[in-house]
Amino acid sequence: MYYKNTRIEHLDGRQDLTPVWEYWNEHRKKIFGRAFHLTGGDMDAAEELMSATIIKVASHFEQRPLNMREPIAFFMYALKNEFISQYRKKRYEYQFRDGDKDVYDEHLANTEIESAPQEVLLAQKEELMLISKTLERLPLIYQQIFSMKFAEDRSYSEISEELNISQALARKRVQFLREKLRDARSKKRKRLN
Repeated sequence: MYYKNTRIEHLDGRQDLTPVWEYWNEHRKKIFGRAFHLTGGDMDAAEELMSATIIKVASHFEQRPLNMREPIAFFMYALKNEFISQYRKKRYEYQFRDGDKDVYDEHLANTEIESAPQEVLLAQKEELMLISKTLERLPLIYQQIFSMKFAEDRSYSEISEELNISQALARKRVQFLREKLRDARSKKRKRLN
């Protein structure tokens, strides 16, 4: 099938898109099937993809002569390109969006802190004091490891490079540190009970 339309123009110089619309409507089911497949079965996304595709096709031929050898192939190719374009745009947007954050998070967080029960705040303060006292009793190397691993969130390789030890030894020392902190916490709980 071959469509060529260079004769029919509107007064403002745009091409007549009637053959494009006719062919689009004639093969809408096939095009929708492909859009449905590309969007993973999401009907709304498929409709959105089709709308964006026909707009791009119409704007493409609005200023150019209508010249398509295989219209179905052209529409499928345009559909695929629009899908890829939308996918890239969404991926780029999600890169900067934190889905767990809400616009009012900061406001809500402040009110939650203000309304937190005194018992919870006191328990957290005691927990931090316990960690601090436990760390003071440990050798300086473990205090440095605690700071690097839990405060600065460094990897084992960074810790091992900083302290000139192997990664295995860095892991063992972090594990030892965790055990000491757990032991101190469990001893405190036993004293309270």
